[in-house]
Amino acid sequence: MEPRARHTNKRGAMAAAVAGEDRLSGLPDDLLHSILRGLPLKHAARTSALSRRWARQWLRALASSPAIDLTDRDFARGQPPSRAAATVTRCLRLHAEHGAPLHAFRVALCSGAGAGALGLDVVGWVAAAVARGARDVEVDLTPPPPQEEDDADHGSAAFLEIPGDLFLAENSLERLALGGRFGLRAIPAGAAGLAGLRSLSLSDADVTDEAVRAMVSGCGALELLSLRRCRRLTSVRVIAGERLRVLEIVGCLAVRALQVAAPALESFAFHGDIVCSSDPDEEEDAGGVLFGATPALRDAYLSHLGFGDYDDDRHDFAYFNFLECIAHANVLTLCSVGLLHIDVSRGFALGVDAPNLQELQLLMPSLGDDDVERVSACFEFISVPILDRLFIRLLGGPADAGGAAASSPAAGEDEPDIVPNVDIVLDHLTLVKVVNVRGTRCELRLLRFLMNRAPVLEQLVLVTAEEEGPLGGEEIKAIQMRVSAMRTASPEARVTVCRPGKGGSRNPAHAKLYHEQ
Repeated sequence: MEPRARHTNKRGAMAAAVAGEDRLSGLPDDLLHSILRGLPLKHAARTSALSRRWARQWLRALASSPAIDLTDRDFARGQPPSRAAATVTRCLRLHAEHGAPLHAFRVALCSGAGAGALGLDVVGWVAAAVARGARDVEVDLTPPPPQEEDDADHGSAAFLEIPGDLFLAENSLERLALGGRFGLRAIPAGAAGLAGLRSLSLSDADVTDEAVRAMVSGCGALELLSLRRCRRLTSVRVIAGERLRVLEIVGCLAVRALQVAAPALESFAFHGDIVCSSDPDEEEDAGGVLFGATPALRDAYLSHLGFGDYDDDRHDFAYFNFLECIAHANVLTLCSVGLLHIDVSRGFALGVDAPNLQELQLLMPSLGDDDVERVSACFEFISVPILDRLFIRLLGGPADAGGAAASSPAAGEDEPDIVPNVDIVLDHLTLVKVVNVRGTRCELRLLRFLMNRAPVLEQLVLVTAEEEGPLGGEEIKAIQMRVSAMRTASPEARVTVCRPGKGGSRNPAHAKLYHEQ
């Protein structure tokens, strides 16, 4: 007992010595400020309890920083919108009183009533930041996802209209990101305050086709344009000169026409309904896809999941322009709708090549026999000579999984080849990863097809599904045995079956799936 008592006394003495010395208070101001500037506001404020001298250091650090970053939503968690808004206003005022330059102003508040609830506060924040020379302004007031019974109320929530004169004068603005039911109809075309924009992001905004055209037409330096869940948009026309490199059109449900002229475009993401084919005799915005040359495009995401079934009459040949625009891509994500179009219009798609494609991800809401054949048709009619990585993400539930489990005799190897008498060789493919595997007969058919045509395959990774209960150890073992016993063109292929989050294998470049939003 005596040694333990001595140890306890020693610890108490050390704690008392440290408390009396208060070494934190001895640190120079510059060092304290550099530490606090790297902390989220919530954590910086809590440092007031560390020492006597730190009581207001976090406010001084904030006031002298070139950036006011309040994007950690936790700082306002549990507060009413009015109190959170008062905190933001106070931070801006303190910063202005200190006189330090302001380069960036970013704030994110989870306002259940949307942007309209904060009204003039928000307009004042944006106006103050722009007037003080901020190059980066971001205000995200996106409300929480509505419950099913509250959808109607969410749809009728008020928009906060941004005054048209806010961007009339020249300024230093280079990045503008607004999210959460902002109205942007009043911003005039050619506004001088938007001329230097390099990045424009709008989400959940009340913005029309004409408003987007007006804003983009005056942004000669624009490099990134992101439009998300802007439900009033029906026709997107982007004539962006030589600088636009990233274009995202995600969840804009009413878009039926897309015209893009951006020869420097490097990354393109589209999640929406597959737009109708255009008719040269109809009006410009009647519908369709019209892309100019995109020789620099390296990264493309095309998903039409969640927008109804493919209609051959309505969508006739509309998809081919999408395929032409992605011909130079290194990384590509396609959904089953795209595969269906390739399969339906086989003769039309024969000339499509993807000579630079190194990574392909396929999004499949189900995997029946027809779906398996469409995957094979993708490699039959689109040339992918240097494809190195293939990711397949299965999205459907067990009811759509396409047949018997791996342990069933129906999953045997006596079925005919998917594409008999067709010479398909994926002679650069080294990695295949399939996510949400359940061990169905159709999954095994597809795996057998791939393994037979990949002579340098190094790794096949199968990640089991979590929905409707994870697979048990015996089921995982059965899948491992069944796949490992398949004939393969590569003697070096390793088969790994694992649960989600295990295995440590490579993930696709488009790990974030837009349709899951």
